Parts: sequence; C-alpha cells; structure tokens
Amino acid sequence: MVASEQKKRAVQGKPHFLKNLTHFKLSNHEQSMVIKEALLYIDMLKIKIKALQRDHEGFKIIKKEHLHQFQEVKVEKIGERFQVKIKSVKGEFSLVNILEAFEEMGLSVAQARASCLDSFAMEAIVAPLSKDKLWSVDDMTQTLVKALVKQSTPN
Repeated sequence: MVASEQKKRAVQGKPHFLKNLTHFKLSNHEQSMVIKEALLYIDMLKIKIKALQRDHEGFKIIKKEHLHQFQEVKVEKIGERFQVKIKSVKGEFSLVNILEAFEEMGLSVAQARASCLDSFAMEAIVAPLSKDKLWSVDDMTQTLVKALVKQSTPN
C-alpha cells in the first residue's frame, strides 16, 4: 500500500510536504490549487535564481576583462572643462589611445601629466574645441574606457 501511494505522488507530481501543508479544512480542489500556486512560485524562484546566476557570471567575465585593462577612470566637470584621471595597468598604447579619443571627441588638452613607471597614470584638463557638441561626464567616461580597452596599434 505504501508503494502505491508513492507511485501516485510521483505520477501527480505533487511533493508530499506540500500535501501535508494543506491538510487544514480545505476541499480537495482548494488543496490542489494551493499546491499548484506553491509549485508555480517555486518554479518562478528557480527561474529568477538562474537569471541572477547568468548575470553574475556575465559580471565576473566583464570584471576580469576590465581589471586587466584599467583600474580607474574618473571624469569631473569643472566649468566648461573636464578633469580626467586615469589609473591603469601599463599598456603599450594607452596614452596614444587616450589622446586619439580626446581628438575624436573634439577636445583639446589644456594641461596633462602622465606617468608610466609601475603602471600607467594620467591626469589631464581638457576643453571642447567647439560648443557644438556637449559631452556629459558619463559619455566621456565610457569613451575613455573604450579607448583603454581598445587593442589597436598606432599608425
């Protein structure tokens, strides 16, 4: 008799613990509805966990890629100018890529200081050449990050 009950539970797909949770004064239909809702909720949680795991894996990959390329890119707006601070691992074309990015953005370098003893570091004050294109701090930061990640060679 125990074996037949186990087979019924397996066929129905209802975990035994859920059936025990619904023993209080509910009709069979109400019990099955509670069980179905609980199972749907569990499935939804499983899907959310898988999505979070995928996102976490994606962030780990991005983090590994970017940690090898740069450590810090800061851009602050000072009046019409921008103060740029970059700290990065020593790269072959870091300075060239950054200067090319400034040129592509239509920015002139008013003042700059760079060092590449143990790692690459640069502080610069840049100003737009024309007032046609207004750059936001976020746009400029993203462009500089792309310039640091870029593995191009100078011409």
